Amino acid sequence: MPRSPYATSDSTNASRPAAALALLALVIAAFAALAPVAQAQVFSATRYLEECLRFEAGGDLSTARQSCLNALQADPRSLQAELALARIDAALGELGAAETRLNRIRNQIGTPEPTVLLAEVTFAGERYEEAFGHLARARSELAASPDSALTARVAFLQGRLAAREGQLDDALMYYTEAIGFDPLNVTYRLVDADLRFRVGDVDGASRQLEAYEAISGDVRNAEVKSLQGRLLWADGAIPAATDRIETALALRGLRDSRAQAEDLRVLALLYYAQGDFDSGSIALREASRRGNLVGQATTNAMLWVLALLVLLGVVLVAESRRAGISPDPGAEPPLWTTGEAYGTLIAAALVGLATSLLYSALVQNNLLALFTPLQRQDAVAVYLIAFALVAALLAWRRVRRAGLDPSATLLGPSGSAFSGILLGLGLAAVVLAYLAFIPRGGVFGPFLFDLARPTPLVVAALALVPLAEFAFRGLLQPSLRRRYGDGTSITVVALVWAIAYGTPILALVVAGVGLAEGTRRVPGALVATLAVLVGWLTLLACAVALPQVRGLFLL
Repeated sequence: MPRSPYATSDSTNASRPAAALALLALVIAAFAALAPVAQAQVFSATRYLEECLRFEAGGDLSTARQSCLNALQADPRSLQAELALARIDAALGELGAAETRLNRIRNQIGTPEPTVLLAEVTFAGERYEEAFGHLARARSELAASPDSALTARVAFLQGRLAAREGQLDDALMYYTEAIGFDPLNVTYRLVDADLRFRVGDVDGASRQLEAYEAISGDVRNAEVKSLQGRLLWADGAIPAATDRIETALALRGLRDSRAQAEDLRVLALLYYAQGDFDSGSIALREASRRGNLVGQATTNAMLWVLALLVLLGVVLVAESRRAGISPDPGAEPPLWTTGEAYGTLIAAALVGLATSLLYSALVQNNLLALFTPLQRQDAVAVYLIAFALVAALLAWRRVRRAGLDPSATLLGPSGSAFSGILLGLGLAAVVLAYLAFIPRGGVFGPFLFDLARPTPLVVAALALVPLAEFAFRGLLQPSLRRRYGDGTSITVVALVWAIAYGTPILALVVAGVGLAEGTRRVPGALVATLAVLVGWLTLLACAVALPQVRGLFLL
């Protein structure tokens, strides 16, 4: 019987369901085989992420970073691992890597944290305008998705930006907001208290730290105890301040050598103030053994000593060159010698120091007020007022004893006033540029005074200090010029001028060279006297009128 043409077709149709079932069974088997692997990967990524967060919370950032990298290797799409890595990179100073990660995930995470982190990263990178922009966006994101911890971080960073701009009241307002949202964060309390301390609000700073200890129960924080000690020191409570600093020193970790050195230096002064010279000497010796030696070598005090050594070297070389030169028998004898000019300045400095110590003991009840926070401002002002007045009077007396008219001899040509004003503006520009590039003086020393909070004595000192130029330019520079010539006299008098005022030594040496050159071109003290008067009063006016400038002078 012939085979039906439909027989083959029926057989094929019958086999298709069997093939489909076989394929489905194969797919199910494959999924069943891969499911444990996928589940293991998810478990591994979760475990590594948990380890990362745990190590991050414990402060072991290197181990935390490796755990987060392992989590990303197990699950490359883990946004939480990316976010944690960004936080860790930022904390480790890897700002570029942190910013790259944050920009990649900021629109995929439903919280404002990436934006807040971007603000913190750009602030740390000194890109302040970008930080402002990120903070504005973070505020709007937080309005839609409230988070108290993130709001506190935003307010704190806004406070730091405001403080940098010299808007101190705004900064304190933002810090108060940050503390309100996160009252147990010790960093917010410390920064707020430190700013209050630097603007002279000792009571407010003390209350802030006491409130932290009362709320948190944490009475063993080394930074809190150290700042409390400095507050008590500035308030004249020397024994209590000593106790706090000793406690802070005992609480510090062995690796925190720089902070230990700072506490030991304060402790040495506190011991000296109480007459315990043996303990003070031990504390100073221990302080010298801690901290970064390079950092210690670049402090203003070390640079001041270096300037003194350079001055001595320049004078010795200049004297050695003169040794083989026979004096001109026809030359007139000098009206005063360089030794007499130096003697005038040294006598003025000694009288100024004695006056300042007397003021410190009688008015501030602290013989070491020159080294005490806040109190040093007026103590230094008293020293400089006495120094300038005595130097001017002794210079006037020396010229009169030489049979000359003091006003004509010391001041020089009267038509040079305009040059003095221009030089004074340049002097102010030098100091402002220095402070702008090295905020608050950094390790190289602050300005003579904290013009963010000028006292009446400070204003008086700024007005009277220029009188000392009678001795610097009227006596010392002419005698140096006769003895060594122009080049050496400019170098020596610039160094002497900078050493006399002390800080910031780098800016003062530059300014001293400018004043000496101005005196070389127009002999007499008028140019330099006007320059210093205009320069210092310009700085005072700028600090009072401009918040950005005022912030540069905070000690």
